[in-house]
Amino acid sequence: MPDPRDPRGIRYPFASVLAVAVCAVMAGAAMFAAIADWVDDLAAPAWGRLGFTGRVPVLTTVWRLLVRVDAETLTAVLADWLCSRVSALPPVRRVTAVDGKVLRGAVLPEGRVHLLPAYDTSIGVVLAQVQVAAKSNEIPAFAPLLEQVAARLGGPAGVVIVADALHT
Repeated sequence: MPDPRDPRGIRYPFASVLAVAVCAVMAGAAMFAAIADWVDDLAAPAWGRLGFTGRVPVLTTVWRLLVRVDAETLTAVLADWLCSRVSALPPVRRVTAVDGKVLRGAVLPEGRVHLLPAYDTSIGVVLAQVQVAAKSNEIPAFAPLLEQVAARLGGPAGVVIVADALHT
């Protein structure tokens, strides 16, 4: 992933701050303050394993980095990593569920955040997700989502897509 920060003044490794954010979210953190609390609660040896030397980032540092990261690239990298961590045996039939969700508490200047994810039910991983345009619905976002899923799985063969009747 490209580092969106200015090279001058970088104090913490990019991968370390992302790893902290991902680990905190996987542990249940839902807000930036919770991510910062999770980092503060870590023992010093864990800081070293995550790549920090001497000190850890504060809330504003984590926030400034995460709001600049390209969300689509991060989603793709995390989905690829999660897929590589699950069982190597492919299921007989791969079922992918597509259902849009409005993120509670997430608001952009143009309105609420509406995501359309594709969830692989056999391995429990979100394969891809796209953001639905503010003044639109899920229909225009469905085809680009399926293209991302097909690219991640190597094609649509053997994949059953389950979606709302809206997409028929």
